[in-house]
Amino acid sequence: MKLFAKLLIAAGFIALTAHPAFADRNAALAYSAPEYPADMYVVASSAQKQEPVYSRNTGLKTFDDDAEYSFDNNYEVNDPFEGWNRFWFGFNDVLYVDVLKPLHKGYSAVTPWELRAGVSNFFHNLLYPVRFVSCMLQGKFAEASVESARFVVNTTAGFGGLMNPAKENKPLIKISDDEEDMGQTLGVWGFGEGFYLVWPFLGPSSLRDTAGLTGDYFLNPVSYVTPWTASTGLKSYNEFNSFDRQLADYEELKKAAVEPYTAIRNAYVQSRRSRVAR
Repeated sequence: MKLFAKLLIAAGFIALTAHPAFADRNAALAYSAPEYPADMYVVASSAQKQEPVYSRNTGLKTFDDDAEYSFDNNYEVNDPFEGWNRFWFGFNDVLYVDVLKPLHKGYSAVTPWELRAGVSNFFHNLLYPVRFVSCMLQGKFAEASVESARFVVNTTAGFGGLMNPAKENKPLIKISDDEEDMGQTLGVWGFGEGFYLVWPFLGPSSLRDTAGLTGDYFLNPVSYVTPWTASTGLKSYNEFNSFDRQLADYEELKKAAVEPYTAIRNAYVQSRRSRVAR
């Protein structure tokens, strides 16, 4: 069975990389990015209407919800593995747009948004240890207390986290809306971001954020579900369930940019730097 699964994954990978759209996109991405005026990289937050009740979560959605991104020609990003990164950017683009997008449309057509919202809320609630420990390690004790209060309310009044009643209750303490993780924690501790990386399936990252994923993995209760295939399946379903919201931001940013790879890279790096600085 394991051998069959490995062969199936390998066959899917070969099919994706052989897809004409993948070849065309990588050919378009192969050149060095030219210098553009700063105003060409101004991207506003999404104005597209979303179905209600979704909680914010991590995953493909890596940019601040309400931020505007603008970049000048002197914006520095350490990208020594640009060839590798552009290859996987093209691969992910085909995967997101040509494979997962139509699959999610079919999924949304047969799955009520209330159920999808409940799934998103449930997994977001489960990620409480990631947010709580990250806040504590950064010395953000007020944020940690608010996270704890929200977890208790959502777990009890929210029927195990399927609902999000705490979202409507504004905390008495004014805190940042950022959702903390171990990558941000390493940044607060003074670790540099290293270099920019694009991973297959996961998307944009950095050396520091990749290391932070290790901490997030061990703090995520789903990681302890056995066998590991069940754990991976649950995490994948969580990402797929809210994929439409994540894809909307990705496609808007890509559409507004003259050179998508550079725009998405810079937006990711700026977003992570701003979160570490807060």
